[in-house]
Amino acid sequence: MRRNILALFSLLILFTVSCKHSKDPAEKEGYIEYQGSYYKEIAPIKYDSNKDGVIDENDGTIEILGTNINVTQNPDGSPFYSGKTNGEGEEGEGETQKPSVAVGEKLCYHDVEKYCSKNGGLYAFETSVNQAQSGLVQSYTDADANNNKVADYIEEIRSSANIEKVAFEQTSKYATEIAKKIEKLAKKQIGTNYLYLSIKEAVENALREVLYESNENINVTNVETIVNARVSVAIVNAVADAEIINYIEDQEALATLATTYADLISKETADHIAEQSTKAILSQYEKQIANGTIQNVQGICPNGYHIPSDFEWMIFESAIGMSDADLAKGGETEINRGADAKVVEKMVKEYGFNYGGYASINGTFAQLDEAGVYWSSTTGHDDKGDYVWVRQIDKSYPGVVRFKMYEKSGLSVRCFKD
Repeated sequence: MRRNILALFSLLILFTVSCKHSKDPAEKEGYIEYQGSYYKEIAPIKYDSNKDGVIDENDGTIEILGTNINVTQNPDGSPFYSGKTNGEGEEGEGETQKPSVAVGEKLCYHDVEKYCSKNGGLYAFETSVNQAQSGLVQSYTDADANNNKVADYIEEIRSSANIEKVAFEQTSKYATEIAKKIEKLAKKQIGTNYLYLSIKEAVENALREVLYESNENINVTNVETIVNARVSVAIVNAVADAEIINYIEDQEALATLATTYADLISKETADHIAEQSTKAILSQYEKQIANGTIQNVQGICPNGYHIPSDFEWMIFESAIGMSDADLAKGGETEINRGADAKVVEKMVKEYGFNYGGYASINGTFAQLDEAGVYWSSTTGHDDKGDYVWVRQIDKSYPGVVRFKMYEKSGLSVRCFKD
């Protein structure tokens, strides 16, 4: 009897130990160990790398870690990069001041380690990439074949031939329809060709204005805004110049007509430019991969992984369903990127993204369990200063927000595979 009890007790101990052991991520396939923590490796995700509309064996893959990084040193065991940064963002020159989110530190939300264990650490940009922002060379103008400091993909889109083609396609689609409605209001003919030329010129001028705003990226939101304003005015001016405006008794109806079609033409023009941008950006990226000019930024990621560029964020978003029209959109007001494809939902449920909050420029923590903001390694400079492209998911937004971060904030880090 005693032997039976001892045998049963031994089996219980063995079962308890084996159960505990089986829960250890180290014993599961698909995890890597890094600085004492385990990070889930997501299976490779196929994407339409050659943009032929079909995902097959000829296309590329992208892989990510399914967990935010939570580390206290660099991959080789050295301390975090801790260079001082002055007010202009330049290292080692002039009077130095400590950024609101200190370089060389891992922050946990409200300095509570359990938040880092759950959501990963929050890091200054320089810490995440393990170098000064001013020394990081990874921007859209890296691909500049003729060395004129204009990104190759932008030159392709802002060419006169392309601007004229886009304006023709968007204007010819609605010119006849608009002319008929104006003639109905005025009971006079305006002439479709006259109206077409007026609107086409407005679209071309708007595109020439907005496509030359920056040599590093195209602001698709501005494309829509500027085209909208120009087309609305062009329609009304065309009616006035044709000397039939006095025949229209309901001026409010004319204004509504102009606004309605300006909305349609500007939205479709912006989507068209966004699609062109996406295809040109990803084509440029594939060429850079092929000729070996892409330099991954490992930063604080494990060996074999790196901080994703803005290009790679787009590839990942595309792979999980975001449309070409949404991918190139940027700005804090563009809160619907990928909403129709439920991209945020997929990021959270399938790829381990979370709402870990962030450390703001004034040194406070914000939006735990409400928002998650992630660094890229792609930098740039505009009239507001140096910036880094980032991604934000937010429970109050239906889509993934892509915008420029100018502030010395503490954000999350997600690593992509080399």
